[in-house]
Amino acid sequence: MKHIIITMILLMSGFGIVVMGQEQITTQQFKEKVWDYKSNSQRIVLKSKLPVILDFYATWCRPCKMLSPELEKLQKDYKGKILVYKIDIDQEPELARVFGVSSVPTVYFIKTDGNYDGFLGYRTYDEIKQSVDTFFFKGKK
Repeated sequence: MKHIIITMILLMSGFGIVVMGQEQITTQQFKEKVWDYKSNSQRIVLKSKLPVILDFYATWCRPCKMLSPELEKLQKDYKGKILVYKIDIDQEPELARVFGVSSVPTVYFIKTDGNYDGFLGYRTYDEIKQSVDTFFFKGKK
């Protein structure tokens, strides 16, 4: 019972919700942790010292549900090297508009220098890992 109360307090106090090991963030949390696009709208200025993966998804989206475990595995394998955030487009439509997300799943990789790349649709773990290695780490984990 004590653990349930602590969890509820943490969730209500503004901490992100963890979905399958990945943190789901709100627009406000995004501005605080990733990029305040209102203050710096000309280019992405990442607040994180680690590269970020943004997973735009919807709860009703089957490919999104299939992609989630792949990203969770990736997050575990690259622990301390990347951050993975989930963004529910139905709950956070402003973020979906900022990134031009019109279909899900949409995944963006954002380097610490603000450069980004991404993909639409489902990808296997190996495909995502190859993209991460190439884009973030030039082939090295």
